[in-house]
Amino acid sequence: MPRKRPAADHAGLLDRLPSVEHKPAADEDQLFEQSSLARVLLLLVKVDQEAEYLLCRELAEHALGAVPDPGEAPQEGEHRA
Repeated sequence: MPRKRPAADHAGLLDRLPSVEHKPAADEDQLFEQSSLARVLLLLVKVDQEAEYLLCRELAEHALGAVPDPGEAPQEGEHRA
């Protein structure tokens, strides 16, 4: 006749385990995993927010001819985005 094994105290075992905290790494690989492809490409070439803004502004000026400064209302006849 097979012997009965004692039942494990699952709640007691879980209480004995140390608590686990998830701390995501702040390394570049994780940053790349969580970013869009466009963002990753900018990160790879070390483009910061200011350089990104200036690049976008230059492209807009090239395409539209003139771009108002932030907080400035467009002049009559200028394109509105």
